[in-house]
Amino acid sequence: MKTILRLVDGRSEMRRGAIFNHLIVGLQDPADIEELTRWVRKAYGAEWKAHRKWLAPGFNQHVLNSFMNVFSEEAKGFVDRVEVGITVDVLDNLRKTVMKDFVRTSVAADGSQFDDELLDSGEFLDLFFRSVNARSFNPLLWSYFIFALTPLGKKMNKMKSTFESLCRRVVTAKKMELKSSDKCDFKLEQSRNTLMDILVRGPGAGLGMQVTEQDIMDECKTFLAANVETTVSALCWMFKVLSLKQEVQEKVHAELVSVFGDSDRLVTLEDLPKLKYLDCVMKEIMRLFPPVPFIVRQCHEETKLCGHTIPAGSSVGINIFAAHRDAKHWDKPEVFDPDRFLPENCKDRHPCAYIPFSTGPRNCIGRKYAMMNMTTILATALRAYKVLPVDDHKDLQSLADNMTFALSSHLVGGVRVKFQARGAVVA
Repeated sequence: MKTILRLVDGRSEMRRGAIFNHLIVGLQDPADIEELTRWVRKAYGAEWKAHRKWLAPGFNQHVLNSFMNVFSEEAKGFVDRVEVGITVDVLDNLRKTVMKDFVRTSVAADGSQFDDELLDSGEFLDLFFRSVNARSFNPLLWSYFIFALTPLGKKMNKMKSTFESLCRRVVTAKKMELKSSDKCDFKLEQSRNTLMDILVRGPGAGLGMQVTEQDIMDECKTFLAANVETTVSALCWMFKVLSLKQEVQEKVHAELVSVFGDSDRLVTLEDLPKLKYLDCVMKEIMRLFPPVPFIVRQCHEETKLCGHTIPAGSSVGINIFAAHRDAKHWDKPEVFDPDRFLPENCKDRHPCAYIPFSTGPRNCIGRKYAMMNMTTILATALRAYKVLPVDDHKDLQSLADNMTFALSSHLVGGVRVKFQARGAVVA
């Protein structure tokens, strides 16, 4: 990460570089990013628009609201698995929680039948994203044949079947669920019209799309991988930063007490809008440590962008990490200040200065799902525990210096913290 930022050298103008003979154009100025989103809106044709239109109902607010009990119950599961008083890496616990959320919001079951595959599938995803990163920056590994001979390639291929088995079983369970509802002469309520319902039922004739069994599997794998990787990355940074910012954590806890009192109840949908300071804290952490620090768009034809000609076959990269720290749009950008996200401080900000879920027509379709999920996990955990620092990092600059990425961002050496019980654990 530091190597890439040295190449940018703090400058916001469009930059260019190459990996082997492949041209990469880099953007980090919010104005340039906004122009790119206008180009993307024109560039993607009817097929992509139909695909987005097909899946979008699975993420409308009515559907997401129906997931709240799942999010709360699995957040409680996260709390129950926490080991108190010792140094722990939160990654595995968070990954299991988010993967169970995916399974349970995909099929109308408690998800326990998939538990055996969750851990191995999570490890596979970690290997998969590491492999994408390794292959992206090493032309010798662009050949899958060569990559498959490397230790990483061999290990990834060995574990691939477990991940595919999990996705296949989720799809099969959803098919059986829908078939059973038809046989019993009742329809699942509209609020359960989840992404998996939409995938299994197909797009319908109105969209002019043909969907195969492989397409359904690919969509399941894509959403599971993208949702787990980015949500877990964001939550890891949140726990780590809060461990270093005790005064901020105490303000969050005070807000939680004002909403929940001394009750040990689960988080409800009605609680979420009341957690305004927690929302600001989460956004400020994602500003400084975006879960996806870089995104790339492909130019399939010669394109005019920001006064420059981008050749066909090139890649355009958006440096979200740098945009979030651009001094032209952020006062003292290296300083941690959740109040940046109070309504009065956001109203005049450039719309592309803060884009943790990307922006434009290709933004993250699951961004609201992720925010509801993350808020519920943090609100549950921070009521039960105080998150304490360990000795590996003393400040946020140390975290930034040790950030790496494999599509999503990670802290070198893992996310190590201690949990101290605050009193009665959420039950």
